[in-house]
Amino acid sequence: MNGPDNSKGTAVTVELTKLEVTDVSLALSYQIRNASDHEVWVCSEVTRGRTRFEMFLTHDKQTLLIRKRLDVPTQAIWHTPPDPGTYVRLNPGAVQPESLQIDLPATGRFRYASQSTEVLAQTVRRLVLEIGYFDENLPALLRSIRAVGDHFSDEGWKLYTARLNPGMWQTYFRGLAAYGAASDLDIINKDPESKGYVYINYSYQALMEKVLRMEINGVGIPYKGKIEVVPAD
Repeated sequence: MNGPDNSKGTAVTVELTKLEVTDVSLALSYQIRNASDHEVWVCSEVTRGRTRFEMFLTHDKQTLLIRKRLDVPTQAIWHTPPDPGTYVRLNPGAVQPESLQIDLPATGRFRYASQSTEVLAQTVRRLVLEIGYFDENLPALLRSIRAVGDHFSDEGWKLYTARLNPGMWQTYFRGLAAYGAASDLDIINKDPESKGYVYINYSYQALMEKVLRMEINGVGIPYKGKIEVVPAD
């Protein structure tokens, strides 16, 4: 089994500490290390209290992807916005251990990725873990976005509340979409700096985060379920 790609060379890293695959389960343990001189905020749940991570066979049918990120594209259309994700603070010099236990055969957990109608049963030889993080004080970033957005006219917010095509938000109105994710900061968060975690809404990639990535080759993980739709350009 090849060693993982754990984003060495950066101040924030992820490192594999345990991988055990049995007939019935996959046990994955890793640690996130903040070797920088400032705090970072790491995604711990993609949906608050409900979904810790997404997991699916990628569209090339070669990789089982486990991801904890909100800065991802989506083709989903919701009648109401999805529940916010959770990011936790990791102080300078701190190490955060995490673990996942997955029943086998693994099945898809789709939240923002779209699933095809195709169902496959196969053994996957590559496992990839992706974790999003903000390389700065996330509550302060959200407040700075909101402070600027509060100066916009009502006409600007009519564009946002008109539910424009998400692709148009991302291309032409990124700031409005970012404001939408930040505008209710104090409503869904009570003193996030003291608690060490913050909830943020999905922003159609208006809030851009960095990504920790770990790739493990030579595994044998049974998968049975739907696969990812080819992501839109």
